[in-house]
Amino acid sequence: MSAWKQAFLLAKFELKHSLKQFPLLALGFIVIYLLITSISPNYFKEATMGLDFFFTLTFSGFLSQLARPKDFQLQKFRSIQYAAPFLTALNKLAIKQEVIVKYRFITYFVLLLLSNGLMLILLYPSFQSVMTLHAYIAFSVMWFCFGIYIGCVTPAFEISSNLGWSIFYGCFIGFGLFLFYLFAFYKWYKNGLITWTIDIASQYPVISIIVSLILSIIGWNFWMKIMLNKVKKTDYL
Repeated sequence: MSAWKQAFLLAKFELKHSLKQFPLLALGFIVIYLLITSISPNYFKEATMGLDFFFTLTFSGFLSQLARPKDFQLQKFRSIQYAAPFLTALNKLAIKQEVIVKYRFITYFVLLLLSNGLMLILLYPSFQSVMTLHAYIAFSVMWFCFGIYIGCVTPAFEISSNLGWSIFYGCFIGFGLFLFYLFAFYKWYKNGLITWTIDIASQYPVISIIVSLILSIIGWNFWMKIMLNKVKKTDYL
């Protein structure tokens, strides 16, 4: 049996168990949808960080995580080490590490497609006044791909994560990114992150789509390699 076929069978197993999380996913989806649609009219008049925050949170894969049962999510493994119990169990079985990595990325993509894909479709009426359909398609591709080249950090570190180092790097990198965000989108550009992506999608739709797809392919492969390296280095006994 090929590695991808085995990975799809494991993904099917998780997705079947994810059905019981549908009420939580639906609730989170509705809340975020209502927040974005209520904030966007005022945002288009004067940009604020609220919509930027909800967009970044939503399309970085937050909703897709709500669809996953607890045993498939990151939990305390030992001391300050965290890992997803199901991934830990798989590593103790006669399953190739390559299969485990591929399975996790398949489930991530499927749930991302269902949650973020549907969200972007439903949000179009809220953006119709500021973009054409063609521009919105480019805008949607940009934000969906964002969930791949940035959001795939989640599955990559579910295999094993050191809480101490995660907090350190999270604070250090997060602070740096926040300063860059403030300067780039409220000091230099001045109209916010979402408006900037709207302008890029409107002016350069084809280029935006191509660059986003290239970044998603690079990010997908990069985070898969990171996860595979972590699997090889982690002791699950």
